[in-house]
Formats: sequence, C-alpha cells, structure tokens
Amino acid sequence: MCMFSRIILPSISSWEVMEKLHKLAEPERFTTIRLQKSPAMELLLFEGLFQDREIMRYVIRNMNNSKFKVQGSNVILTVKIREDAYDYPTVEEWETYFRTINGKRNWSECTPGERADTVIIKNLPTKWFSLDANNPKPCERFLRDAFTLFGTIRKVDYEDCVEEGELGDDITSLTSQFGIPLTFNAYIQYQNYTSFKAAMSGLKGKQLMRLFPGQKPTFSPFVVDYDRTGFMTDKIHKARKIERERAAEEAKRKHEAYMKQQSELMAKQIEKQKRKRRKLEEKKMAAKKSKKDKRRKRKGDINECEKKEKSTDCDSALIPLL
Repeated sequence: MCMFSRIILPSISSWEVMEKLHKLAEPERFTTIRLQKSPAMELLLFEGLFQDREIMRYVIRNMNNSKFKVQGSNVILTVKIREDAYDYPTVEEWETYFRTINGKRNWSECTPGERADTVIIKNLPTKWFSLDANNPKPCERFLRDAFTLFGTIRKVDYEDCVEEGELGDDITSLTSQFGIPLTFNAYIQYQNYTSFKAAMSGLKGKQLMRLFPGQKPTFSPFVVDYDRTGFMTDKIHKARKIERERAAEEAKRKHEAYMKQQSELMAKQIEKQKRKRRKLEEKKMAAKKSKKDKRRKRKGDINECEKKEKSTDCDSALIPLL
C-alpha cells in the first residue's frame, strides 16, 4: 500500500528525514520508503509502503501532523501523510478501450498485442531479475517463472526505465549505478483473455517480495497497467528484436575495436618499456665499460710510473764514481 508524506523543505538531508520517518513509524516499519519528485520546491515528497493496509492506516493515524527537527536546523518540520489513491484499471475500462479501437466483441478475432492480453508491470528491480552482475539485463525465464501463475504466457519483453527520485542524499539523486538502470518495465503477454484478466485482478494491491533462507524478506512496489501501444504485436516485437540484435552487434563491434585499440596501446607501452630497459642496460654497460677502461688506464699509468722509476734507478746505478 502506498502513502505520501510531505515535509516543509529547508536545506536538509533527505536521508536524515527518512531516518526520522522510520522512527516516527515505530513500532511498525516501512517495507520501503523512497524520495519522489516533488510538485513544489518547499516540499519533500516520499512514498512508503507497508506489509498490509491495517498497518498503514495505524501509522497514518499516529504520524499525521507529527513535528520534528533535524540536526543542524532549528526549523520544525511537519509531516502530512495520506493513503495513496491508486487509480487501478478496471475491466470496463480495458474492454471499452479495445472494443473501440478494434470494433470486435470476440477477443480471439483480434491480433495478439492489439487486444486485452498484455500486462505492463512497471518499476521492477533490475537486479532481482538479472542472471548475475556481469549480465544485468532482465532474464526472460525469470519473468515467465514469476508471472506464469495466472495462465499461459505467449511472450515476455521489457524496456529499461529510470525511476525518478531513488534514495539519495539530496533531492537530485542518482537513479542508476554504473550506467545500469535500477528498474525496468515488464510486458507480459498472455495466451488468452482469461489469463490476462486473472493477472490484472491478481496483481492489484500487491508488491514483489524476495526471500532468501535465513534472511528477512525484502519488498518492492510496482505499478500495473495494460498495454495500449501495441508493444507486443508480432510486427513491432520482431522489429524491436532486429534492432536489439543490430545494437548488440554494434556494441560488440565497438567493444572489439576498443579491445584491439587497448591491445595495440598496451603492446606499444610494452615495446616502449623494453626500449627504455634496453637503453638503461646499454647505459649501464657503457658506464661499466668506461669504469673498466678508467681502471685499466689507471693501472697502465701506475705500471708506466713503476717502469720509469726502475729505469731511473738503473741509470743512477751506472754513474761512475770519481
């Protein structure tokens, strides 16, 4: 369930405000709370969720009009909290829409993707549906496993989405990590209208839960709608697949060119280091040779001096005595 809290905005940290909201909600606790884009600069707008409606209403009664201060500010902040009125699509709405654009009452006569058969599930966490950190794209098998509960799935697809106002230390916070979107929109196309209707009814008011053995469950909200764009028609789906393959080939080509460039650069650096080492070795050898030559020359000079001294001694010994 959703709720919003509005806070008069001085220059403060949104993280600190969230900690205060958590304390005000005790002994209950938000399953998630995150900063949203505010319609006015003087407000901080948050969206929080709880495990069930009763807990949410209890917290609303206790938190509404609460006041608190944050560190480093003398301004008293006031909490305004209410239940979010989520305008969920109705059976009458989608039946009227598709009958209007198709002019047919029998769903089986309509082309897949142009009838009521595709559920859009928005703001799903990317890392919950990816194979691993090295492959951050959503896995179609995981999507099928998660939503096949309502009936036979014909096709699944997705589009990246960057959700505004993810948790951050200020109002303008990061929404992706290392270029990877944190959330995506899933398109689940069911084989027939019965499965589509079951999914639309079954997902109403729900949120996603992830549970690992020995750990507390984590929750993620999502928004449900039906597709009005023909995103999953065979023609558009095929064109999108071709475009993705082309983009993948282009990315692969760029990656290979980059790796080749890096390899050539590394080879040049290695060759440069080798030349530098050779020059250094040659310099050392030259210095060593010069040192030896100097030693030899010094030794030769000493020997020459000794010879001269001996010759002088011999010459002095031949002088006749008078």
